[in-house]
Amino acid sequence: MSIFQLPDMELGDRETWGETRYRWKKAAETCLYGTAPENCSVSSVTLSKEILWRGEGMQQTLLVQYGEDAEFEVLLYAPLDGRKHPAIVWNSFTREPGAECPLREMVVERGYIIACFDREQLMEDKMGGLDPVRQAFPGYSWGAIRAWAYGASMVATMLCERQDVDRDKLVVTGHSRCGKAALAAGIFDERFQVTAPICSGAGGGGCFRYLGDREGFHQDPVKAESLGRVGSAFPYWWSESYSAWWPEDNPSGMGREQDFPLDAHILKALIAPRNLITCDGMEDLWSNPRGSALTAICSRPAFERMGGRSEAFFHEGGHVFGTEDWHALLDFCDEVLLGKPGRDWHSDFLDSVEKEVQA
Repeated sequence: MSIFQLPDMELGDRETWGETRYRWKKAAETCLYGTAPENCSVSSVTLSKEILWRGEGMQQTLLVQYGEDAEFEVLLYAPLDGRKHPAIVWNSFTREPGAECPLREMVVERGYIIACFDREQLMEDKMGGLDPVRQAFPGYSWGAIRAWAYGASMVATMLCERQDVDRDKLVVTGHSRCGKAALAAGIFDERFQVTAPICSGAGGGGCFRYLGDREGFHQDPVKAESLGRVGSAFPYWWSESYSAWWPEDNPSGMGREQDFPLDAHILKALIAPRNLITCDGMEDLWSNPRGSALTAICSRPAFERMGGRSEAFFHEGGHVFGTEDWHALLDFCDEVLLGKPGRDWHSDFLDSVEKEVQA
């Protein structure tokens, strides 16, 4: 018997997965993300357009409008070949969307559209900050992670109206806290055929119950982001009920994880029967790479039984969304969206964690 005790996913079969998935989504809303509107009606206006890369691509700045008078900007890069393309919605970590992607020309050359937005246009990343999206849609229990995820869904709605977008090939990605939001977007918006959280840690692809690094599981919340630490440091990210699971005597420590009704293997499984790729850094201790490997392994049965693909990629180094991750993301999308030959996804690190799981 494995030493790891994670909540049972209760998969059932393909016929009952919809009901099981609905129940787990409601648990994720209640315990973690909070509720949000189901539909996102938007309109958009082009603010600027620039031809790039010897006429092979373009950059557009778009104003996405929602609610009565709320709006946010999206920076879009696209090929100029008159065809429909897969589109990547990128919840940017900076106030300069697109600046984090030095490979955007390569991404466009490979036939993808990138639509970037600054999450803080929707809800500021601080206690008591401005939150236009929640003001536009009052009466929901969502925290910032779900609000930023809803922003990705609004961008997806805008993209589906474009003639150069293949609406059946939408991708959502983000790094760090934006990776948490990308996973939430994939869970609650089934239009995203590929979900790609990068170095997302606790509340994302990491594990609540088991914390670790390249060398092993250490259960040290000072080294790796824990349930209580991510909650007490950023309470506005989550539903109000999430605070019930922090240890009362030490909110930044551990102690209530075993009582929490779900973990990241269930969050990842909720992407099935669509496609999931997670990317993490082997030296990114705070994001709990060993815990992310554990939950990737434990979510596999959902994809094996319900369909879809799930892969985990680990780069050398730390907390970055780097060149290797972009190549891994695009290679994965080439496989599952375009049917192109794939890479070898084998990982010695995953194998080592799987041996521990099976021990």
